[in-house]
Amino acid sequence: MLYTRKLSLYVTTLVACLLLSGCAGMFVSDSSDIVTDDRSTREIWSDNNIEFEAAALGNKPPFSGKVRVAASSFRGKVVLIGQAPTEELSAQVEEHVEKIAGVKKVYNQLRTQPVINVSQMSRDSWITAKVKSALVREDKLKGVSVKVITENSEVFLFGYVTPESADVATDTARNVSGVKLVIRGFEIADLATLEAKKAPAPTSDAKAPAAEAPVVDASVEDAAPEQAPLVDSTADESDIMEGDVVIDRSGDIVEESIEN
Repeated sequence: MLYTRKLSLYVTTLVACLLLSGCAGMFVSDSSDIVTDDRSTREIWSDNNIEFEAAALGNKPPFSGKVRVAASSFRGKVVLIGQAPTEELSAQVEEHVEKIAGVKKVYNQLRTQPVINVSQMSRDSWITAKVKSALVREDKLKGVSVKVITENSEVFLFGYVTPESADVATDTARNVSGVKLVIRGFEIADLATLEAKKAPAPTSDAKAPAAEAPVVDASVEDAAPEQAPLVDSTADESDIMEGDVVIDRSGDIVEESIEN
């Protein structure tokens, strides 16, 4: 009897982890996270807190049992993912998130529909695993960190990446079976800043008087890259279906329809 109970608890825990992974996101990374996340420790802590508080709304009145919420935050710019049965409830969730400390901007990607069932959550977990695996195998993404969240077969991609890496990750994800939509929520890296960080430190002749090291304003070096405006590219890009929402949180979220 004791063995059966332990086994049951193990299976329940495993299933719960699998279901949560579909909404909780995964990272694909190598050793060069400096290229993909330039946030300070304070900013990372704040973003993690925002994501936690936003997700917790799904368990609080008046949303409990009616709304499913996940969030991805980068420097206070938050993307909401999940479902709400009405536009009114969706707007209420957005209003609550806007009041969380540290939130600067909210991109509401909650779908107006009933909360997805356990079967769909399982499929989402599997899709996330496949997308993650595909990104790991892509040579052009070595050293690039991409956060993957799948919700109702829609794949959200997040991370601090170069424009080229953003395109490669998007193309890779959109070719994974089961993916209906790829939504990009990347923070696009400032290429000039990245190149400056890769440049070797200046050296001096040991026999000559040592030159003073250049003074670097840390506040400038660590500042967030210039943000691109909100762009709706449905009018400019023929490969994006009419009605798709495009943001590039940057980044904008670029939502691309997939036909598998």
